[in-house]
Amino acid sequence: MTQALKEEGVGWQRPAPLLIGAALFALAAIFLREQAAWALSLGLWLGHAVTDGLCGLLARSRRAALLGLPPALLVGAALGWAAEQALMLDAMTVAERFTRAWLHLGFGAALLGLPLLQGLRRLRALRRVEQDRARLRAELQMLQAQIEPHFLFNTLATLRSFVRQGSERALPLLDAVSGLLETTLERVRQAEDSTLGQECQIVEHYLAIMALRLGERLSYRVEVDPELHTRPLPPLMLQPLVENAIQHGIEPSESGGQVLLQAEQANGELRLKVINSGCALSTDTPAGHGLALVNLRQRLQALHGGRAGLSLATNAAGQTEATLILPMP
Repeated sequence: MTQALKEEGVGWQRPAPLLIGAALFALAAIFLREQAAWALSLGLWLGHAVTDGLCGLLARSRRAALLGLPPALLVGAALGWAAEQALMLDAMTVAERFTRAWLHLGFGAALLGLPLLQGLRRLRALRRVEQDRARLRAELQMLQAQIEPHFLFNTLATLRSFVRQGSERALPLLDAVSGLLETTLERVRQAEDSTLGQECQIVEHYLAIMALRLGERLSYRVEVDPELHTRPLPPLMLQPLVENAIQHGIEPSESGGQVLLQAEQANGELRLKVINSGCALSTDTPAGHGLALVNLRQRLQALHGGRAGLSLATNAAGQTEATLILPMP
């Protein structure tokens, strides 16, 4: 309640309308002083101004706001009614005065109640958004907990195989795994926003590991302007796209292919593209409907609504191109 009152600016937090109203009534008095409508309008305005000021004082305490709103409304309506009666030139009957009292009370209740209801609805909507974000953070942490061990176990199995064979790729693979862990251990468990530069670091470590595991069947390039590295980016937005490209494009292809990561900023949007030259996208390819991409689309919808998007298509060169569009703050 108190937060809603503050959000709606009660308590003369916006002095301009109050000052403008006082000036207009002062000017109107020169020409309309003898009109009953002027006295009624001034009384209604004065009653609302008093109610608004009292509600602003009560909004400082939750208990006072809950208990004090009806008395504040009654005081404001009574003062507005009294002001009108004092300014009226013609005498009014008891019934007319009673009707005017209800009019002041109803007017004050409407001007107070409608903004208050609007503020409460806005706060409920904000709470729902916060709850959705908290749920997304929990799901993200669960996703990380599921992905990381699976990926690391497979990589460690490859490393063990390299060591047994005495392969020269064992040490570079160990260095790549160490780099990945060093980059992610302190940050990946946090659900706060990352940056494009940090996510590119993780992706490069991942691609270096996969290149060692797949050998000559995988090559990769990361073409991201360093000026874009500081752009905010939710964690685990890029990696699922890169993993999808390798799983459904490079690994099924006998000759392998290349994974290209590009980023550009234009028209208030950040566009991230993951292009692979492996197996072409087809109706039998589950890449566009895989669980990782479904989760990614759900996260985009919850975080940015219709302002963000993810598309998967075949470009003019016959390569599979995943495009992630994010609004820039």
